[in-house]
Amino acid sequence: MNEQKRLRARAIIYNDGKIVSMYREKADRTYYTFPGGGINPGESEQDCVVREVEEEFGLKVQPIKKVYTYENQISVEHFYICKWISGEFGSGEGEEFEKNNPKGIYKPMFIEIEQIPNLPLMPPEVASEFVVDYKAYGEQLCDAVKYISGDIK
Repeated sequence: MNEQKRLRARAIIYNDGKIVSMYREKADRTYYTFPGGGINPGESEQDCVVREVEEEFGLKVQPIKKVYTYENQISVEHFYICKWISGEFGSGEGEEFEKNNPKGIYKPMFIEIEQIPNLPLMPPEVASEFVVDYKAYGEQLCDAVKYISGDIK
């Protein structure tokens, strides 16, 4: 692994046949992301997921298990199934919600799991693997952590 890659951690949070996501409008792109963000120095992957989900969505979560490691040319991302413990969805107060944010529009949203193949959920390689695993194994996805490569071309 290239040491200059950004380390990130992301959450997969279920809610009644849906997953939690962040809708983004940025420059000329519109897409959805799994909740999460950059791991701070000295922070564990799990602590990052908990912090980021609370900042972005106002939710307290408990990481249950790691299911994916995704790597592309710029980052390595670790995906955890998380249990929603408490909090009001959409009450996050992170930098994403500053007025006139130069990084674009952020909107916490639920995505119907069956709609994922039709939506630009990033990264697409993880979204595709998630759909396959969800159909095969349900909410627990897979037993082992899967490595997913997403080479940018």
